[in-house]
Amino acid sequence: MWELFQRLFEKAVWFLKLYVIEYRYLVAFLACFVFLYILFMHWLNIRFFRILREPVAIICLVVEIVAIAYFTIFFREQGESHTYELELFWSYKKWILEGSVAFGLEILNNIVLFFPFGFILTDALRRCPFWAVLLSSLAVSGCIEMSQLVFRLGLFEFDDIFNNVLGAVAGWCVFHILRSFKRRRRPESSSVYSG
Repeated sequence: MWELFQRLFEKAVWFLKLYVIEYRYLVAFLACFVFLYILFMHWLNIRFFRILREPVAIICLVVEIVAIAYFTIFFREQGESHTYELELFWSYKKWILEGSVAFGLEILNNIVLFFPFGFILTDALRRCPFWAVLLSSLAVSGCIEMSQLVFRLGLFEFDDIFNNVLGAVAGWCVFHILRSFKRRRRPESSSVYSG
């Protein structure tokens, strides 16, 4: 059992390293963007950002949507025909059953790309319920996929929409996890300072 776990861990590390090498510009942008966002909007708690919290979050959300459009539409070359794949989870079959690493990287890329969207949308709208992130990410991803189909800029597929929504939902979850940690720390820090 331990040997199987060790093999899976090594393969996961190898896969993540390959992903970072393959998509280094996207990973660098998203890592810096999310880190700086969390740093300025939550950890430093600068008075200026507290006053303009919602407008700054909305501006960051717009930047994230523009980045998504750039990485999925604007840098692609136009193809000769409209291409689509309507079978759900076909890319997962290619990755898991046929061992195609390229499809695995694409799946992970589509999830990672929408992670900041879910995180920042939740912060920008303050009381952003799960269904709002679900529908918003579904709408944005659907628009991107339709644009790719109409303008022949890539493959329209339901798997991409699923992966994008999954990434946004992961961002929503992480936002709430971090917020719950922040709330738990507040009473402890106030009791430390009061004594």
